[in-house]
Amino acid sequence: MERADEFFKVLEVGDLAEGEGCVVQAGIKKIALFRVDGQYHAIQNHCPHAGGFLGLGDLSGTQLVCPRHAWVFDVASGNCLSNPRYCVKQYRTRLEDGWVLVGVPDDGKLM
Repeated sequence: MERADEFFKVLEVGDLAEGEGCVVQAGIKKIALFRVDGQYHAIQNHCPHAGGFLGLGDLSGTQLVCPRHAWVFDVASGNCLSNPRYCVKQYRTRLEDGWVLVGVPDDGKLM
C-alpha cells in the first residue's frame, strides 16, 4: 500500500541555486532541501547522530557534510556514508507551476 503524502509548496523553482541547500517549512516540519543536477532532494533536517541542522551543511555533489560533527550523508539515497547503521528520512519532491513541493507523510509524526 502506497503511503499518502500531503504536498506543500516550499520554494519557487528559481530560488535555490544548483549545488545549494536550505531549510524549508513543509506543514509543521522543517526539512532540508537540496538541488543537485537539476533534481531536488528533501531529507530530515536533523542529523540522527548529533542533531546538527543538515540544511546548513556543506554539499558536494550529493554528499552532505553535517555541520555539527562532519558526518557525511548522501542526499539522494538518505544513507550515511560515515556510519552505515544510520540514515536520514527522505521526502518526495515534485515541481508544479514553478514551485518545488515536498510531500510529508500523513503519519501523525512530527519528525
